[in-house]
Amino acid sequence: MATEVSLRKISSGLITFYSTYSDASDNAEEYDVISIYADLDEQLILKNLFDIYIEPGTVINYSGEEPTIYDKDVAVCNITGGGIIKNSYSGTSKVECIAVYNSGSSVNIECLSIECTGDNSSSVGGACVNVEAAERFSLKCKSVSNNYNAAIIISDCNDYFINIQEVESGKPNTPNAGAPVISIDGSGSVYINSLTCTGYGSCLKHSGGNLAATIYKTNTLLPANETPPTAEPVVMVEEGNSPPELVLYFNEIKNYNSNDGDAVKVTGGNATLIGNNIYCVNGLSLNLTDNIQSAYIKSDNIISLTKGINIDNENDPIVIEANYIEGSNGNDGVVRSAAGSNYVLRNAKIKNTYTGTTTPFSIGIYIPGGSANDQTIEIENLIIVTGTEENDFSIFRNDMTNVISIKNLGLFVNRDISDKVELLIGDDTNFKYISDPSVV
Repeated sequence: MATEVSLRKISSGLITFYSTYSDASDNAEEYDVISIYADLDEQLILKNLFDIYIEPGTVINYSGEEPTIYDKDVAVCNITGGGIIKNSYSGTSKVECIAVYNSGSSVNIECLSIECTGDNSSSVGGACVNVEAAERFSLKCKSVSNNYNAAIIISDCNDYFINIQEVESGKPNTPNAGAPVISIDGSGSVYINSLTCTGYGSCLKHSGGNLAATIYKTNTLLPANETPPTAEPVVMVEEGNSPPELVLYFNEIKNYNSNDGDAVKVTGGNATLIGNNIYCVNGLSLNLTDNIQSAYIKSDNIISLTKGINIDNENDPIVIEANYIEGSNGNDGVVRSAAGSNYVLRNAKIKNTYTGTTTPFSIGIYIPGGSANDQTIEIENLIIVTGTEENDFSIFRNDMTNVISIKNLGLFVNRDISDKVELLIGDDTNFKYISDPSVV
């Protein structure tokens, strides 16, 4: 007697056993439950209004050229239990483990893990989960991993919930070639303990909708013995089909790639990031440019070993609040702002670690030349520590003609501000601006 799959009829409670999922599915009616007790090399096509239970530890590993689980037609379906979902198709066109294609589908999945091989390129072929369109999608599991590229793609869904302990793309011998680990265009919530890209893709790319996320650890790691190509930022926010709205709570966002790659890059929409540590080895800790509507970033530490923070916005003010901001001379200063920028720096000690004597010297805040008052800058309760050479400055204006005004509400520095910088409120006569070599 077949014991791999059972079908429980909701109308009578009777259980019938089958050898395959497809046999059970062919006999299922609305609100029946299919249970899977043994490993299967079979595709699970979802049907409307019946549920699937997968026994803990059971492996569903389809080897055909289609997703292991998908909605051929509109489906409202729950998949529960502790199953392991894989796809072992070995052809050149990689496919997903789980795919949702229909805008009217509502799919809820609870499992142990989802594991995919993916496509060895910067594309997102063979994603673990691909929600191309759905009315609602929910995923709760222990781990989601892809050998090469995207773990989760949500393209068109405005009601999703993701709760996963570990999400990973790439491994030391099979690095991610540049695809985002999680790519989202839609509105919903994400809770992840650890999000890792071993390779060169972004960990999180958000391009539209309202995303509320809590991600404890988000790291990009450089694989050993790799010739490093250009690396993507760990967190990327850019405008796609609609302006993105991101609220992200985190413990750490870190980019360990030694050749390139920012920690956070925002080029559109609105972003709020609140957490403890933002860090990168050879990129910008924050790259805030282009069509940003607004940004609020609060972190205990914001550190780049080689560069710093880049600001280029012309809309609502970018507010950066930190205990400690560190950078070097790779982007002219620890903080560099382009013409037209509008920003507030608050409650931070800013330190430039560069100790050389050649251009561009050691500068805290670097302001390029331009017309008078072409930036709106406010500094509140800052300590700026730079080098002590003749051409080192706490705030430097690269202009011999135009004076720029800065609203100052408390500034302590070890080197003076340069010519053509005017403090509108605090100055050395009322002790809101103090320049002293002993400031460290």
